[in-house]
Amino acid sequence: MTVEAIVFDAEPLVAYLDDEPGSDVVERWIDRVSSGTVDGYISPVTKTEVLYVGSRVGFPPEAVRASLERLEQLGVEQYDPADCWETAAALKDGYSMALGDAYALATAHVVNGTLLVGADDDFDGVTDSVERFRDESA
Repeated sequence: MTVEAIVFDAEPLVAYLDDEPGSDVVERWIDRVSSGTVDGYISPVTKTEVLYVGSRVGFPPEAVRASLERLEQLGVEQYDPADCWETAAALKDGYSMALGDAYALATAHVVNGTLLVGADDDFDGVTDSVERFRDESA
């Protein structure tokens, strides 16, 4: 499968920050964005999740913010949720997934990209636009 745009969900980014299993896969995707091989996106809802989960696992909020800013410097663009809120609502309803996951997947749909996710079972029924960087939680 050729991927032209990758959207990052919260789990891969937290795994990358915390050097969890699969972080090397996430790093390769970030490198591809940085090199211009693929376009990279993140939803601001996902950024919110990364900040609170990162803080919960022990990272100072300032360090998480700095990492998110670094991702943007490397080319990961924040996608405006105003452009995909209706798609997010339909996905939330159709898959009974968390709101943050619905926004991440909606972002992937509107940019014609692939959403990078982990072992999150919210995506078990999703058959397109999703790539797992690992199959088990850390």
